[in-house]
Amino acid sequence: MGQPLTEATAGPTRIVLDTDLAMGAPGSDIDDGFALALALADPDLRVEVVTTVGGNSDVQTSTRLTHALLEVLGRTDVPVVQGLPADDDAAHEIVRRVLAEPGELTLVTIGPLSNIARALELEPRVATAVREVVVMGGVYLEQTNVAAMPGEYNFWCDPEAAQAVLQSGLPLRLVGLDVTRRVRLTRADAERMADSGAFGRLAAEHTLGWIAFQERVKPHEEIEQGSCALHDPLAVAVVTRPELCTWRAAHVDVETEGRFTRGVAVADLLMWQDPPAPNCRIATEVDAETFQQLFVERLAGLP
Repeated sequence: MGQPLTEATAGPTRIVLDTDLAMGAPGSDIDDGFALALALADPDLRVEVVTTVGGNSDVQTSTRLTHALLEVLGRTDVPVVQGLPADDDAAHEIVRRVLAEPGELTLVTIGPLSNIARALELEPRVATAVREVVVMGGVYLEQTNVAAMPGEYNFWCDPEAAQAVLQSGLPLRLVGLDVTRRVRLTRADAERMADSGAFGRLAAEHTLGWIAFQERVKPHEEIEQGSCALHDPLAVAVVTRPELCTWRAAHVDVETEGRFTRGVAVADLLMWQDPPAPNCRIATEVDAETFQQLFVERLAGLP
């Protein structure tokens, strides 16, 4: 397994953001929208292209909402390429860009890994040509504790793709649910955003709707009362701020056939004699306070 590059480099880190963005769709998660906004607001990142994938919404809706959000953010110059399950365009775009500039591009994946797995199928050399892959997906030191969705959502949607990515030799950093649900956006935070510009008004409206939806659907899950998790923005933030999380080498596989365990990530932490070879690094802790400060600071500069 190649070692992810985390040290400072000259100029911004150039990324391909692969997303199932749903901010703007009634009753849909909003963290992908915040992740895109954060990526564009971070002076140390440059978004080369956004690729879309089905997940939080169907891929056509994600593509439409991504274009709409880029317009609100004043960044219609950022190209958007639609992917699976509609077509292979996103996978071909990933292959084309990564192979054209080996070692230069980082993939940040915040939806199901369908496009990445398809890109590897089209051209296995992507695994050695990409600079790094940062994945929001899986849960490693905990469980979802939900029988209807035993695996974290992105892995649960397409466990075969997740397993293909983990077996590929890509330089992987995995940011799982056990750390991302510790970084929160409260109802009061959302209300303050409403006074901060076009994006703030849009984000506030949909965040308040999402928090209310989560409270209805998860009435007995205490952490979901009055706030929502910023899963995907954390994955974006650690691209250039890896110190926000504590990292541990691991060997991770994803269950694709289990009757009760679809999408469950099984993490071997290499503690026993003769452990398997590590295939990734997983986040095990997060500095939630520092992330929150960074998140608010970055988004304050948006239009």
